[in-house]
Amino acid sequence: MTKKIASILVLCLQLACGVFSTPEPTATPQPTPTLIITSTDTVEPASTPNIDFGDMTFFEVVENFTISIPYPYLYEVQGNIVIIANEERSLFISFASDNGGSLSLDEIINDYLGSLEARGANFEKSQPEKIIVDGFEGIAVNIVGELGNGIPVEGKAIAVLNTSGLFVFGLATTDTTYGEDLWENEHQFVFDELIESIKFVNSNGSCIISTDTTYGYTEQNPIKVGGSGFDGPSRERAYLDNLLGPNGESLSYERQGSTYGVDVILDAYSVTGSGVNETLYIDMYNFEEPQAPVGFTCKGEFPLSAP
Repeated sequence: MTKKIASILVLCLQLACGVFSTPEPTATPQPTPTLIITSTDTVEPASTPNIDFGDMTFFEVVENFTISIPYPYLYEVQGNIVIIANEERSLFISFASDNGGSLSLDEIINDYLGSLEARGANFEKSQPEKIIVDGFEGIAVNIVGELGNGIPVEGKAIAVLNTSGLFVFGLATTDTTYGEDLWENEHQFVFDELIESIKFVNSNGSCIISTDTTYGYTEQNPIKVGGSGFDGPSRERAYLDNLLGPNGESLSYERQGSTYGVDVILDAYSVTGSGVNETLYIDMYNFEEPQAPVGFTCKGEFPLSAP
């Protein structure tokens, strides 16, 4: 699996990843908090540049983890990999998840970077530093070198392993032909922002079904997925994509429009499937631990936590 993921990563880096999702805000924004970077006591930059990511972020569910991506960064999700780039393509970031087995964090990073080097890349690595991702310990190493096509790069690789044996490997590279100090002065802080937004997902977790027959079915008791006018729609889709019919049937859904709840605007979705034809009301501005409404089940634990 590591070699397959590394092949995809190096191919996208070398070909400048010509295919990306181009996010477009679709919902009416309301005042919302910005995505906040939570500092740790481990790796702290000497100074932080004035980089404004604003309120516009997009929530994406990748296999085994979730991530929030600031607009207008471009991205593409391919199963257990997400590849991200800035508009000028001077920065490429990738995150991949897998089962770590008996591998240590050092071995995960060395394995991935070694796979890239086997395809012509060449990196010098710093000593590892401790980082914290979603409450789990990881390590980060700074890298300097070049890709297999000779592009000079500077960046960082990270690996973090949770208690379930799942890991996330991350790699950020800046093309230094765009500026020798671009990584140090700007791009490393973008990478740190994305790392802070990562949350592990337990796809094998239990499906909790509400015992309240009004939950999700009325405007007074909507499903609260949290977010904002920009990442809220993707959080709604993440909830609905995890929902199943009463006997595990696959479902389809379609947004019917907006309506008013208790001091908040809600989205109404028509959810249909074998024996299912319901309207569910979702609140993307407030958050409570999501459950499946009565009459539904789900694939596993909902991949949503408080934004």
